[in-house]
Amino acid sequence: MRTRVAKGKAPMAHFVFLWMAFISQASQPAPPGQAKGMQAGDLEKSAYFAFVDHDYIFTVEVVGPGVLLLNFVSMTEDARPLAAKQVRVRLENRTVAATTFQIDTGDPKQPLITASLTMRPRSSFGARIRGDFGEAKELLGVTVRVGEEDFTLAPLASLAFENLVLKVNRINLGSPDFRDDWQVLKLEVIGTRAPASRRKESIGF
Repeated sequence: MRTRVAKGKAPMAHFVFLWMAFISQASQPAPPGQAKGMQAGDLEKSAYFAFVDHDYIFTVEVVGPGVLLLNFVSMTEDARPLAAKQVRVRLENRTVAATTFQIDTGDPKQPLITASLTMRPRSSFGARIRGDFGEAKELLGVTVRVGEEDFTLAPLASLAFENLVLKVNRINLGSPDFRDDWQVLKLEVIGTRAPASRRKESIGF
């Protein structure tokens, strides 16, 4: 598993690395109730989750029992911190906050473990999410808190997720106007964002 930040006009190679490393996962038959044609909102649980709007893209993918990958794209002009504990995953009988991020350093024996990342302006990055996820193969929900906002990711079928990743890989982070990319790639808003609430029931967790 490799991750790296795409800078300037470089393509978003980290999505390619993370996706290609586990592309066989998506090519397997979809579980019952997860037909490949299903889009966001059709699924109760999934191994693939995404949030997409004109500022940020977040994806979370279960690539093995209890093994979760997070990718983000920032299309803003501001740097924002992202703490691992602000990534919350809803499982069958509990909600789990991540503890740390694991970043590939090129040496599989010495990954970088960190409690937070910085989402830099016009950048993208990917990392493994570490936490008490047990042997989970599918999730019921994912929420990422950035500052005072909660970003709720939507469940996707494997084919819908694969198509999204292919589109995201074509975003030019050096573009003077990301609206052009949205029109050309036919991106659509996925998931929801709202002011962060301290009441768990208000965010479905």
